[in-house]
Amino acid sequence: MKIKFLGTAAAEGIPALSCGCETCKRAKKLGGRNLRSRSQALINNDLLIDFNADTYWHMVKYDIELENINHVLITHSHQDHLQVKDIEYFRPDFCHGRKESINFYSAISGYNLIKQEADMPYMQGSVKYHLVEPYNDYLINGYKIKVLKANHAEFTTPVFYLIEKDNKKLLYAHDTGIFCQDTINYIGGRVDFITMDCTGGLQKGWRDNHLCLETNLEMIEILKSRKIVDNKTIKVVNHFSHNGQALYDDIVKELKGTDIICSYDGLEIEF
Repeated sequence: MKIKFLGTAAAEGIPALSCGCETCKRAKKLGGRNLRSRSQALINNDLLIDFNADTYWHMVKYDIELENINHVLITHSHQDHLQVKDIEYFRPDFCHGRKESINFYSAISGYNLIKQEADMPYMQGSVKYHLVEPYNDYLINGYKIKVLKANHAEFTTPVFYLIEKDNKKLLYAHDTGIFCQDTINYIGGRVDFITMDCTGGLQKGWRDNHLCLETNLEMIEILKSRKIVDNKTIKVVNHFSHNGQALYDDIVKELKGTDIICSYDGLEIEF
């Protein structure tokens, strides 16, 4: 299995729009991996996770043939994960060469937004939408997918995903605080790869809605105690906010001596 991190920031990006804080100033000055677009990932070139306002830029920057991607998992309805108005551009008069409808999968909040857009007369069946619910399993494009309840803003019906194919398991756990017990129970056995929310960066005590590096380490220990994560599991921290007051270089320095990888835009890992 392969994952490519197209964007790795929280809602505002790094540097944040119209922000003059020291973190954003440093990001502009240093550039490189310290610059982050909004979080989005691509699995095996055929399964997209989230659909935000930076999707167009990611398509161009990484030479992604979006016309050949037919399945999109949505984590929740916050606009940095679901830019619903851009779905209009899958309509037939904008979208030439696509052979199949694109399928979006979302819990109820995002599902309703997608449905409203996809049902417009000019869309002509270009977009299909599917409701997913926590603690259910789905077979999507050859992937076995478990939907897990996230600890995040409830009105967005937040979920995250355990994705399995070819006996490899990837846990994509963003926009969530400390996992609830039901979610831990539903994950079941060992995962080969985990990517975790680190919105709070080097700040302390982020436990609800989002995590920070401190609580990432706590969460890893919890998952180790349940034999979900072990020393062979690839561990990545991702989804960073400028409010975490840490750039890529700062996080890497803090992670020295651990087996945890700090994500950056364009990071690709095959396992």
